[in-house]
Amino acid sequence: MHIGQFQLANRLIAAPMAGVSDSPFRTLCHDMGAGMTVSEMLSYNPEVWRSDKLRLRMVHSDEPGIRAVQIAGSDPDEMAAAARINTDFGAQIIDINMGCPAKKVNRKMAGSALSQYPDLVKQILSAVVKAVDVPVTLKIRTG
Repeated sequence: MHIGQFQLANRLIAAPMAGVSDSPFRTLCHDMGAGMTVSEMLSYNPEVWRSDKLRLRMVHSDEPGIRAVQIAGSDPDEMAAAARINTDFGAQIIDINMGCPAKKVNRKMAGSALSQYPDLVKQILSAVVKAVDVPVTLKIRTG
């Protein structure tokens, strides 16, 4: 399976899970044979990027395997900025979260709430793809 220029070793992808998919977990999944791992969802909000905890979660350059980072939000310009910042920190693939059903995410019109607004999704995708030179994927859910 290919994502852009990246060849995955197999189709096993460790999905992003809030509070679980930290760097040690992703490294363990990679070592156990995952074809790709994805970081836990990172907010598009630049105010939270200033915390030491989040800055550490955003450093991806020393991780093994393909470094995919998931971002979440609803503002096209802020999502583009989040994509740029994460690629600056070593992300090789940007994944847009359009599947999280959590109420706190949906209240901000992010995650699965975006499925109600196809025009906004188009704007977000266009802004993010234009902002970075890495592959951009989109996580969705059905049901």
